[in-house]
Amino acid sequence: MSDIQGFESLAKILFQRTGIFMDTSEKSYSLMSNRMHKVLRKYSCNSYNEFIKLIETGNAVIMNEFLEVLTTNTTHFFRENEHFIFLKKNMPLVEEYLVKEKRNEIRVWCAAASTGEEPYTILMTILEYLSDKPKFTVKVTATDLNSQVLEKAKEGIYKAEITENVPADHILKYFEKNQKIPPECFQVKEKFRNMIEFNKFNLMNESYYFPHKFDIIFCRNVLIYFPHKIVEDTVVKLSNCLEKKGFLFIGHSEAMIGDKHKLKSVVPAVYQHPSEAPKS
Repeated sequence: MSDIQGFESLAKILFQRTGIFMDTSEKSYSLMSNRMHKVLRKYSCNSYNEFIKLIETGNAVIMNEFLEVLTTNTTHFFRENEHFIFLKKNMPLVEEYLVKEKRNEIRVWCAAASTGEEPYTILMTILEYLSDKPKFTVKVTATDLNSQVLEKAKEGIYKAEITENVPADHILKYFEKNQKIPPECFQVKEKFRNMIEFNKFNLMNESYYFPHKFDIIFCRNVLIYFPHKIVEDTVVKLSNCLEKKGFLFIGHSEAMIGDKHKLKSVVPAVYQHPSEAPKS
């Protein structure tokens, strides 16, 4: 589709609502065309501008459908596994300061949950460490802008290909087959699904409010889509949600922008508030 003006208008709406920036390149034109094709056809629109007129009516359903179709959701279990190795290795430090604070709940925020592979991987990693420490519990808050992928995450149903990335003992412990799902699939056991609270959340919100700060925050492979100013503002808000000795994980292909956040690098793509940072 060669509707350049319409592309630029939709790209502007996308940026204002999500912080995701689409430049005026052939790659971006092609991406929007491929993603928007079914939506345009669904609403009998022959151009982007016709669809923009529908958005301008204030229909929240149409706006959400537009945002969701352009939200990239590529993920798999134990993606960038170095982070999970680091997390398990440094859980004793988390345990140590929880004991000092007389708190037994480990609080986690996965800020780009997508279809659930990442928050479930975080949960499995922590539970493996806690296997002989029953006095501790874990609560995972998993958020995403896309409500459709969150519904998939809540169901926790995945094709058998997950066995390529998930250890066999984890499959036995955390997943099951049952009559309610296709025979070629596994489902996260209900006990573990109930440990994660999935909610819609926009990182472009002016401020982030949660009832408590988090010991562990994963916000990976999202910042890469934001321009520098949005990255800087987002990291500051994330740092404000992080416990004093907590860990913030970003994607290995991403970079922290500016120094307003005051966080210090621990190992590649892992940050803490300035203090006694652990060795890798």
